[in-house]
Amino acid sequence: MSYLLKSPTVVTLEPPAVERADLRIAAGKVIERGPELEQHEDEEVIDLDGKFVLPGMVCAHTHLYSTLARGMPAPPRAPANFREILELIWWRLDRALDEETIYWSAMAGAMDAARAGATCLFDHHASPSHISGSLQIVREAIEEVGLRAVLCYEVTDRGGTPERNRGLEENRAFLSWTARSASSSPALFRGMVGAHASFTLDDESLTACASLMREFDAGLHVHAAEDMCDVEDAREKYGLGVVERLAKHDALNAQTILAHAIHLSDEDIEIARAAGVWFAHNPRSNMNNRVGYAPIAKFGERIVLGTDGIGADMFEEARFAFFKGRDAGLVAGADSWLRVLANNHRFASEAFGVDVGSLSPGAAADLIVLDYQSPTPLTGDNLAWHFAFGISSASVESVMVNGRIVIRDRLHPLDDVYGESRKASEKLWAKMREL
Repeated sequence: MSYLLKSPTVVTLEPPAVERADLRIAAGKVIERGPELEQHEDEEVIDLDGKFVLPGMVCAHTHLYSTLARGMPAPPRAPANFREILELIWWRLDRALDEETIYWSAMAGAMDAARAGATCLFDHHASPSHISGSLQIVREAIEEVGLRAVLCYEVTDRGGTPERNRGLEENRAFLSWTARSASSSPALFRGMVGAHASFTLDDESLTACASLMREFDAGLHVHAAEDMCDVEDAREKYGLGVVERLAKHDALNAQTILAHAIHLSDEDIEIARAAGVWFAHNPRSNMNNRVGYAPIAKFGERIVLGTDGIGADMFEEARFAFFKGRDAGLVAGADSWLRVLANNHRFASEAFGVDVGSLSPGAAADLIVLDYQSPTPLTGDNLAWHFAFGISSASVESVMVNGRIVIRDRLHPLDDVYGESRKASEKLWAKMREL
């Protein structure tokens, strides 16, 4: 389907710009941009009457498997530290997942993401009781909603060598599938090598992950120093920093995501920056788990934003990042976080080999329409402050991914997914009580 978007106000995040320009969409891309474009035959015209159009949001680190955790029963006892948060909550939840609940977690999570204006997700999946084929289940759900995504499975030793090996093979199977389907149209999925964290991976496991990275020229998606327990484990067992240990095993490259990076030493940060990794900041999750505040001022230019599974609302995440940074005494203004959101676009563009951040001719037609009624003018000069104090996901009216309309006038063809996900959550919670 081809579209002519008439009279939108087109917003660019980096460099910040706001202009009136029509957009012609065909074959999944923006093919023309300019004033007063004429309608072509067999082209649907959508009159946006000045509504804001901008590239779809990208979530650089999330866990769709946690979608059904919202409102779940309390753990057997209150966790005393981060390790117990994992053991009493998240490691019980992921082990309770089966084929059905993996699917509905991903389906409901992807729908939430779409409604919040996210068109691309970097997901970090775990389901120890149902590993083989799990990434295809996640992919199928995301595909039905209509988004693009980069998927991986969390390799870990916590379930023993057989589970570890199945995790490695699940990453290999999905990376092989994406390699075979890369030439298909549309190619909306890519893979990475997933790993939980240094403190749940021995040397053999890290070596295997690095080998898989080289085999497929892929990045590693891993939690790094989210809590001091990760740092202490690396020092006590291996005499190395967390990133130093990853580097020793050749598990760093320019496609790698280090999620959190809260407690990295200056030396580890320098090693990571030299390798060109992406640092994924997740302020809401870090505040919720009380694990500390990442030294974001030391990360340099390659910082992206994720949610760590608290939905995929990047408007909200950027706002939290801004306010948390102000509270921490950083001098950075709202424009810094606008650049970070643009970095999310850069990262996704590298992953998919297509521009997802500009809405210029040749860019992917991944865009969102905002019905944002501002009491003040919105310009390139003040765009960041509208993001900080005004624009929110509540303004998202329509969503397009790869030239396909996913949500139109706030409606999605699969609006009934939440009824099914509620049923699945009850099943999941019942299984968790047995663990």
